[in-house]
Amino acid sequence: MSHHPKHVFVDANVWIGMGQGFKKAEASTLEELVEHGLIKILSTDLTISEVTKHFRNSDVERLEPLTKGELSKAAKQLMGIDIPVLDREALRSTFFARHKKLVSLQMITRMKAEIRSIDSVKPNHVLSQYTDGTGLFGASAKKNQFPDAFVFAAISSDVSAEKPLIIWSLDGDFTQACEQHPHIAQVKTMPKLLNALGIEPEGESMIQLLEQRPDLFEVPLEDAIIGESVEARDVDDADVEVLGIERVRAVTVTSLYRVNGEADQYIGFGRCEPEALVHFTAPDWDTAIYDSEDKVRIPLESVEGEVEVELDEFGFSFLAIIKDNQVESVQNLQVSDLSVLSTMMASEDYR
Repeated sequence: MSHHPKHVFVDANVWIGMGQGFKKAEASTLEELVEHGLIKILSTDLTISEVTKHFRNSDVERLEPLTKGELSKAAKQLMGIDIPVLDREALRSTFFARHKKLVSLQMITRMKAEIRSIDSVKPNHVLSQYTDGTGLFGASAKKNQFPDAFVFAAISSDVSAEKPLIIWSLDGDFTQACEQHPHIAQVKTMPKLLNALGIEPEGESMIQLLEQRPDLFEVPLEDAIIGESVEARDVDDADVEVLGIERVRAVTVTSLYRVNGEADQYIGFGRCEPEALVHFTAPDWDTAIYDSEDKVRIPLESVEGEVEVELDEFGFSFLAIIKDNQVESVQNLQVSDLSVLSTMMASEDYR
């Protein structure tokens, strides 16, 4: 698995198609690809504004009758109900601010997108393309291509052979510009995006082969988290270090992709709650004294030792070798979000 994620720009029309909150399965797949370092999503401030505007307009349209006096008048006459007439412009402004905050949060926090500003694009660069009929301004291009031209310039400024770009867009606005650049490709569907990344999704039967062999994950998991520090939920100020994996009782493989051109290699994403051996050093709270002035407990001694614990569920990516429906090995396992311990130890362990 590459340690250099491919840059992917997702056009506004794709985000809009995922719906408010980006709840469709495609968004979850993108999130997973980002989480495990296969892709890095690029976006722009203008793209966020376009998505925001669409969601805003959709909500305003649903409330359109409330912005007209006819509904208020009819409600008063027929039902004796006072329904205030909403200020349409105030409604548009309020909804835009709300959706921009939500879309930005989804982009930055969930998708970990790099947001580029179109202010970084020199207008002369886009005007030259308009004059020469290059970039997004070909003979078959739409008349109003300036917004997309600024977006394209912002996301393609650092494209190279070492840093190629994939553009996922449902329309053909970027097609000519992509064809003119040797290191930019356009896709129009999620399957095409996965293919451009060199992977193809596998079905449930292959996933079950891996889930039936949780033992194969023990050594790769240990290699990935040995020496890592984790937090203990039940003991304040404890220093906890993972010494090794004791056992893996179950693994949930959330998705599996076959590597194109490699018949036996599969990239997978999974989650598990392994039992681990940890070393701990913790304040001895049982013998702590109480400072009545500051109203805090002050430990005078510390305790340390080794104990077996259950880690909270965490996610990971891996490379599997599967031949003739037999899982031969699990390799290159990388942990994405090692969590706190569920319970570090029983009280008698650290008294």
